[in-house]
Amino acid sequence: MQPRRFYVIGDPIAHSLSPVMHAAALRTLGLPHVYEAMRVTSDELPSVFDRVRRGSIHGLNVTVPHKVAALALLDVTTDECAATGAANTVFVDPTGRLVGANTDVEGLRADLVAHGLSPKRALVLGAGGAARAAVVACSTLGADVSVAARRDEEALRLVRVVGRGRAARWDALSANDPFDLVINATSAGMAGGSDGEAIAAAFERAPRTEDAVAYDLVYRSPLGVRTTPLLARASALGHRSIDGLGMLVEQGARALSLFLGAAPVSAEARAAMRAAVTEAIGRAFDG
Repeated sequence: MQPRRFYVIGDPIAHSLSPVMHAAALRTLGLPHVYEAMRVTSDELPSVFDRVRRGSIHGLNVTVPHKVAALALLDVTTDECAATGAANTVFVDPTGRLVGANTDVEGLRADLVAHGLSPKRALVLGAGGAARAAVVACSTLGADVSVAARRDEEALRLVRVVGRGRAARWDALSANDPFDLVINATSAGMAGGSDGEAIAAAFERAPRTEDAVAYDLVYRSPLGVRTTPLLARASALGHRSIDGLGMLVEQGARALSLFLGAAPVSAEARAAMRAAVTEAIGRAFDG
């Protein structure tokens, strides 16, 4: 079998553990393909997509800040892309068309269900591509979704684009009805510092049910810190907290099946993906 080459692209991208995760899946599946990280600026994005179209790259996972900009470079998109206005997976179909998918929606929905969550009122913090996926995922589970961003106009724009949910004012979260799920859909917890603390403070002032859950899409905290500011604050307040590792695995497994044009990735390969990321995070802290 001729080895294929896949990448995760973003800017920044050095933090990504997707290569570790996908390498574990490919080994488990007995496939010779290669999956690597590539830093790509906004100006470089069109040329990288052209490489996929020409076949020198066989698939891309797309992360911050390119999920929305990717749409303009694609020939066709899935329904989830249309719903979110963002793409995180790019590949060429058998007819030669450049296809965009959004596996974040399915990945988050699957992980919420795996944790036994069926939210009634969800608050999504953020207004980028990941936030759009979170809004769609929660709404498909039947939740009434509110969106808040530090720039209120961005939350309003997200709601208009996605056509679901409602915008909440960042400085007036306490005026809302209680939420039973709060999702950080920004990279603030990864960056740490004041940005992460701003997300934690938003959680604290938002009205919450007694059994409210904090979910942070960030799966890897700053070096030397084992949790994100949001999850640390939520735990201190007595709330259940969940990081984004499960979503990372689920969306990655779906993307890999699209790259391979195959059936869903096996439970064995998913377990290998989770174990590889968990081990890599442990090494970072222990080192």
